[in-house]
Amino acid sequence: MTDRATTTALPTEPEGLERIGECRVLRNVAEQPGVETLEGRLVPLMGGIDIRSHLIVMHPGQWCYPHPHPTESLIYTISGRWVFCTTEDGEEVRTVIEAGDLFHFVPDVPTGFETPFEEPAVILILKGEPGTYAEMQQAMIGARDHLQEEADNGEVFSLAELPEDHPARTFARSVVSS
Repeated sequence: MTDRATTTALPTEPEGLERIGECRVLRNVAEQPGVETLEGRLVPLMGGIDIRSHLIVMHPGQWCYPHPHPTESLIYTISGRWVFCTTEDGEEVRTVIEAGDLFHFVPDVPTGFETPFEEPAVILILKGEPGTYAEMQQAMIGARDHLQEEADNGEVFSLAELPEDHPARTFARSVVSS
């Protein structure tokens, strides 16, 4: 849980946001502060009328079990590589997503990710739902706290914590060695 002092001390706009008429530009996206979570560093960027954007810096060695999200997203991989996981015809499937790839995240479909590579992966997420910068920050703090609670209750967030024969570790060995 966050206390009220932490909540009210947060900025209401991203650092370096410039207003140009009715429009806005954020010139220092890579330098924005974020919230460290078990799924990586979540970085709120900018909200629009019916869309919002944020970054996730996925650290090496992470694993996130497949779970659905209620909203649609477009995800652009800025740098690094990561493994996308979902199901197809009842079978778990994985593929490597690389820098320059644009990915369509369908609502209500369980998806997960893995980062078996030595370098972090940085992804830009454009989400089809409104949200102010302050609302995104609060949601990310809530996500951090929720994920920590899950970890405290035994949920795994690291590839190293999975059994050797887990499909994620087997796939990781096949793509890291190639």
